[in-house]
Amino acid sequence: MSFKFDSMMTILNKVDGGEKATVQSLREELGVSERTVHRYLETLQSSGYPLYFDRQRERYVFPEGYALKKPGLTFEESLALALAKKMVGVLGEDLGKHLDRIRQKMAARPMAVTPKIFVREDGRVKGDDHLEVLNRAALNFQRVELTYQALSSRKKTKRRVDPDYIFYQEGLWYLRGYCALREDFRTFALDQILSLKLLDDYFVPKRRPEEEELMASFGSFLDGEAVEVVLRFDPEIKGYIQRKKWHPSQQEKELSGGRLEARFRVNGLEGIRRWVYRWLPQVEVIAPAELREKMKEDLRRRWRNIG
Repeated sequence: MSFKFDSMMTILNKVDGGEKATVQSLREELGVSERTVHRYLETLQSSGYPLYFDRQRERYVFPEGYALKKPGLTFEESLALALAKKMVGVLGEDLGKHLDRIRQKMAARPMAVTPKIFVREDGRVKGDDHLEVLNRAALNFQRVELTYQALSSRKKTKRRVDPDYIFYQEGLWYLRGYCALREDFRTFALDQILSLKLLDDYFVPKRRPEEEELMASFGSFLDGEAVEVVLRFDPEIKGYIQRKKWHPSQQEKELSGGRLEARFRVNGLEGIRRWVYRWLPQVEVIAPAELREKMKEDLRRRWRNIG
């Protein structure tokens, strides 16, 4: 574990514990310069930790209600809570609120519960040996080394990943984390991880709004810039589109002739492009132009293969 990481963890624990934490006191305890202390504080703040200097108390603090500590739950208990919240939510908002209150009472403070497992749909959870290891790594900010086989190319690569969170989508488990090889966040299907090893190496988390990121994705595809997609469906399949909420951003408008216009705001086009293919030939892509052209190209290539 690096001295820099140890120093920042010391700062976080002191602030979280309500101890005296000033630039001067931290400089003396850590044995570093004031400039270094300021750099540590800036790194923590830019990583998403909401610490600030309270002039009345004359020390660095977290906002009221925020805490680093988490309830002492096992992996199985954390998973059960994640599943329960999703399933109870289907039965009504009030039941979901009651479950949230239970989660809060189990923690020392309301903000202590920071799940690292997200379930986006009901379904049968398949057991996987990687789940427990990756959940522990995400909670402890511990780096992992994995061998990953891409599903399309079958190419195998060794990656060092900072696990952020795990989510379940369309019958499969996925890991979201920062990949050193790609120098960016990536999504890894757990069934494509051939080997996994916990490293004696820790990282300062690059805090991201997990729930917001998942809400903006379409399926398991999380990468890409936010884009608005406009589709028009023929009357024959309109009922299939309207019968459920395919995406949180979904907006619908009835058109003349019985057609339906649906709008979505998603991160990237890959996920929604694959979904649109389900409804051909009774769907028309209105926007963006990039999606229209990509689908035209795909269909031309497919037609050549058939011919």
